[in-house]
Amino acid sequence: MNSRALIPTAAALLLAAAATACGSSEPTPDGMVIDAEVMCEEFVERELDAAVEISDSQATVADPDAWTYEATGTVDYEDGTGPVRASYTCTIATDETGEEWTLEELTFEERRTG
Repeated sequence: MNSRALIPTAAALLLAAAATACGSSEPTPDGMVIDAEVMCEEFVERELDAAVEISDSQATVADPDAWTYEATGTVDYEDGTGPVRASYTCTIATDETGEEWTLEELTFEERRTG
């Protein structure tokens, strides 16, 4: 698992443009929680390198000063031995632009479903 991966996002740029067009003030850590949730889901998919189904995903601000988030959820996928369900915890960070996200930590707790 790569513990310091970066993902630049076109969606983040669109989000920033939409916020500017709507006259919003500067982004806040709380305002980027949904982005953090989506980015953690992307890191989960990349790490497992398989077709996945994610559920119960939610993110919270872990440290607003550091723009750090923690997301948890459940992922179902198949590996070489059959179906797997895992709980995951993902810690990521960005800055106030939200243009790049850094994976700080990603852990899985797996249990076989079949």
